[in-house]
Amino acid sequence: MKYINKQNLNIESCIESFNDPSKPYRYLVIDDFFNPEIFDEFSKSYPTLDDNKWYKFRDTFHGEDNVFEKGMMGISNKEQLPSTCLNIINELNSDSFLNVLKSITGLKGLLKDTHNDIGQWAGIRAMVPGAYQSIHSDARKHPHLGIEKRITLVGYLNKEWTEKDSGYTEVWNNDMTKCVDKVAPKYNRVLIFENTEKSYHGVPEVKNYRKTFLTSYLLNTENFNETRPKARFVKRPNEKNVELWDKLSKIRENLNDY
Repeated sequence: MKYINKQNLNIESCIESFNDPSKPYRYLVIDDFFNPEIFDEFSKSYPTLDDNKWYKFRDTFHGEDNVFEKGMMGISNKEQLPSTCLNIINELNSDSFLNVLKSITGLKGLLKDTHNDIGQWAGIRAMVPGAYQSIHSDARKHPHLGIEKRITLVGYLNKEWTEKDSGYTEVWNNDMTKCVDKVAPKYNRVLIFENTEKSYHGVPEVKNYRKTFLTSYLLNTENFNETRPKARFVKRPNEKNVELWDKLSKIRENLNDY
């Protein structure tokens, strides 16, 4: 592997952290994940907020204010991604790194996502100041291949991040009574987590330009019978706009637009 900092990739420690029984679902945080030179190059090539290649996530939904997510942008077309980003995603989709993930997760049948060469969910994602993404479990059924999305990897590119910038990825317990962890979007950090029906996470508060990239991995299992095509958003205690949540949540998770 050319770009990954193998000195920081202790497989035994990763396995232990990923399978920590105190966590509500399996996930792992690794710092200084990529070699500094390549990641600095990626950071310098990251698009500015006003770049016309961004697609914007919907601010309204079903004729109402979007209570689930706002101020989010992405680039998923491989032809529009910075070349360094594409190189990194290609390495994360390589057989070598897939074998690393298989060792960490114990999922021996794990597959790279071949849709559009880089995958259905791969690319870069940004959030503007004031943006949010409510707590949710990800879409688990691949819309084109029909098999399960099982592992997600998110990388953070916020080089001068401080606590006042917020932008934490929050991890919530299974009954949505408590936030059990907050993963800071520190530079050259990755979060790897298992997608389950209740792998509840989100980014409820962003105070500065939040820069990330992501890719996902699949598992072709006989007993996978998930039907919802989209993320399932869930309410926190004392959530605002509860009536809109109740009205729109089922509609949102069953959308078929991509």
